[in-house]
Amino acid sequence: MVLLLRTLVKQQAMKILFILPFTFVLAACFVPRSKRASNLKMATPIEIKISEINEAVYNTTAAPIQIDSISISANILTLKFSCAFNPGRLSLVGSPMLAKSFPPIRNCKFIVQESNIKQKENNDNTYQGVQYFELNPLSHKFIKDAPTYLQIEGWPEKILFIYPE
Repeated sequence: MVLLLRTLVKQQAMKILFILPFTFVLAACFVPRSKRASNLKMATPIEIKISEINEAVYNTTAAPIQIDSISISANILTLKFSCAFNPGRLSLVGSPMLAKSFPPIRNCKFIVQESNIKQKENNDNTYQGVQYFELNPLSHKFIKDAPTYLQIEGWPEKILFIYPE
């Protein structure tokens, strides 16, 4: 093996192929870390709000938003909405009453938290927002695979939520 390596290294082309990668590896060891890695921006953490069942809050006025899309991944609801102004932090509140069907239907709505209402701006631009909500508290049973339909005010379709493990 050593004899074969010596024979190959003696040839000019093989010397270049052997020395060139070796110098790149050696040079990479001495380059400072700040120059090796590009300035990667850390992703901002997603704030997941916990939904709740509260009759008093549910009976208040719904948030003045237009729901663009709703999707569920595991037990997290992703809400994409638009509004004439920044409504601040929203809450997903469910009614304590369930419709007698299988699976049961729980009425829900988005509520603006009063302490976080932003001042209305006189811009022609509408505010586009995305918020995330944990759906576990809205289930009718807290056991694995318990289905519950969520009828969210402002969204035409019922959403099937299946309680995770």
